[in-house]
Amino acid sequence: MVDSNPLKTMSEKPSLDELQGFLEKGIPMYLQMGIRIHQYGPDGLTMQLPLGPNRNHHQTAFAGSLNALCTMTGWGTTYLLLKELGRDGNIVIQRSAIRYHTPVDTAEVLARCEPIAAGAKAFFLEMLDEKGQAKLDLKVGVPGTSRPAVAFEGSYVVVASG
Repeated sequence: MVDSNPLKTMSEKPSLDELQGFLEKGIPMYLQMGIRIHQYGPDGLTMQLPLGPNRNHHQTAFAGSLNALCTMTGWGTTYLLLKELGRDGNIVIQRSAIRYHTPVDTAEVLARCEPIAAGAKAFFLEMLDEKGQAKLDLKVGVPGTSRPAVAFEGSYVVVASG
């Protein structure tokens, strides 16, 4: 009997080195800001950037750098999902919203994208296969003391290649 669940046909876990290299070559500010992949697993993708070159006059993280970090963390999550599904596509961010709750002053700033639920993955794949494009709504947070210091929500659209 053939298993028709498309999510079970995912390729091996994608290489984080591949994602890191793609971002370094494709998005010059990624490298200039010092953004790096911190970890990827069941808790989602976490990226980091050093405070030093990304600070403002208050010696806290510059809002634009935090926005870029969150945007790239969501983009990276979308990229990794495509690789896991064995699909190719062009990823763009359609819209985003960000809230800065508290200043960020840690030496290394971390942003984590929440994991994508199985149902959302299945619907994403269905739309990508049927319509040639699909959208993911992702949440990224920068940790704070009692609540996230930064809360980001982004809608990423993928248009299938070929």
